[in-house]
Amino acid sequence: MLHLRYFVAVAEELNFTRAAERLHMATSPLSQRIRDLERELGTPLFRRTSRRVELTEAGERLLPAARETIGRFDTLPGLVRAEPSDARRLARVGIAPDVSGELRTRFLAAVAADHPDLDVRLHPASSEPLLRALRAGELDLALAHGPVSGRGLRTVRLETQPVGAVVGRGVGFDGRETVRLDELAELPYASIGYDAAPELYRRTNELLNSFGVRKRLVVEGHNLGGLAHVVTTGQAFALVGVDGGGSHKAFAGEPVVLLAVTDTPLKITTEAVWLADRAATDGVVAELAATVTGAIMSTKRR
Repeated sequence: MLHLRYFVAVAEELNFTRAAERLHMATSPLSQRIRDLERELGTPLFRRTSRRVELTEAGERLLPAARETIGRFDTLPGLVRAEPSDARRLARVGIAPDVSGELRTRFLAAVAADHPDLDVRLHPASSEPLLRALRAGELDLALAHGPVSGRGLRTVRLETQPVGAVVGRGVGFDGRETVRLDELAELPYASIGYDAAPELYRRTNELLNSFGVRKRLVVEGHNLGGLAHVVTTGQAFALVGVDGGGSHKAFAGEPVVLLAVTDTPLKITTEAVWLADRAATDGVVAELAATVTGAIMSTKRR
């Protein structure tokens, strides 16, 4: 079953590095597992070149069957419970990197209070891979960074947190607490790959350009830890949520300065996202949607 999960991840990402990050494993063992599966099935599933990964015809045929098999397997724990009264239902929830710890705790507490029989399994990934997994039926709900839109999607904003600029010590901002964006124009803006959240990065780029910040440094893949290396060494600056989340934690203990941006209100939003048609037919999705639209979850921060 694990080999099928590996195959589906690579098939959806069409990139071994991103698939490995999604699966929380290294690229080399993932490649080996795919080769093992291809050897077992007796046919190549991917065409690999130095620039891209594509599904073969055999891979295209396998993908829907693999998703169905995984879905069926994931329902087995609920079928073998000894006591129906003790049965817990699985809720698969995607969570993006900069969701704050406070929101995560509040979400889990609200679900536990509203639906104590739901067993929430969190699946961390960047926003765009989460939305693809949601559309593929691999997730019941996603906590993704907005703005999020698309046919058949329903959303509710759960959190808005301010964003600050982080720079390395010794590059000219030591001892300061604030900065204007135009003061950062000589430094490149560092980010993870734009495919992690295309709409978010499009808007960020437009805003930075309007303040004369036009240099860019993109860290390969979705490696938040890589941001710390280029920022702390003075090669670039980054934008992070000031109240926590993955990008903020990437700089914990590093020699950096976090500055409030004064000339424009920079914020990052988190939206709960689900499929409308699944909420109409799937009790777990409907219950999660009801919780995130309730009074407890809809309280916005700053």
